[in-house]
Amino acid sequence: MSTKLGSMSVGSTVKLKLGGTARDFLVVHQGLPSSMYDSSCNGTWLLLKDIYTTRTWDSSNNDYKNSDIQAYLNGSWLSRYSAGVLSQIKQVKVPYVNGTGPGGSVASGANGLSCKIFLLSGYELGWTTSDNSYFPRDGAKLSYFSSGTGSAANNKRIANYNGSATYWWLRSPHT
Repeated sequence: MSTKLGSMSVGSTVKLKLGGTARDFLVVHQGLPSSMYDSSCNGTWLLLKDIYTTRTWDSSNNDYKNSDIQAYLNGSWLSRYSAGVLSQIKQVKVPYVNGTGPGGSVASGANGLSCKIFLLSGYELGWTTSDNSYFPRDGAKLSYFSSGTGSAANNKRIANYNGSATYWWLRSPHT
């Protein structure tokens, strides 16, 4: 018997085939994170547990909407999923910094970035401008993550690449 994603608790692990191999995904949120998000974001949020590959965020500027990573995620990355999984991935509109660096402004709600796959923002991981003045207010904390910079909060932000903890990209630009 299979369990519906919408009934799984935050922190649960889901196995999905990615490129033909079963990978662990974490349920990091259920529902709409805040009014900053378009209603399309109301659902089960999954995060690949470990880093799959390393990529350039962008080779020319600091504009997430037009970045290399966003084009990759919503292009060739999507083709790694089976047709059954693809049919369940929703088109959503997530808050993002529209523009480059400190000159951009946050677009949210119906004006959010339309995509199926996206990087998480610093705010979604529980950081705020109090933790790092560079983080724009481009999202709201997801249920799985804890606020602040203490060890309990930071332990939930660890991702491994080839067995070792390493840095990973966010959609929040370094402003």
